[in-house]
Amino acid sequence: MLRVNGLQIDTTSGEASRQGEKLPLTRKERLLLRELAVRPGRAVPAHQMLTNVWGASYRRELPYLRVWMSRLRSKLEATSSGPALIKTVQGIGYLLDAGAEPVTGAVHRPGSGSRA
Repeated sequence: MLRVNGLQIDTTSGEASRQGEKLPLTRKERLLLRELAVRPGRAVPAHQMLTNVWGASYRRELPYLRVWMSRLRSKLEATSSGPALIKTVQGIGYLLDAGAEPVTGAVHRPGSGSRA
């Protein structure tokens, strides 16, 4: 589990809640969030996210990923003043804000589940 910007994120399922209320994320949004949450503060390459969430045939579908990340941001961000939680890393992909901290007692393995 991670707590960041008022959210609690389950790094296993990708589910997120704010003030105890579960956010209505689709299955794909949960998978995308999980890809980021298991590596907080580290850029996850776009091609890796596409491959891990949709499969190898989607590896180069960057516009597709941008749309889904926009949807995910709209559900997670506390304000509309710009992305604070999920940031775009130009030419690479996305990252979950480095200020994310593991919940006390939770098992957190940076880099686990990473596939090239």
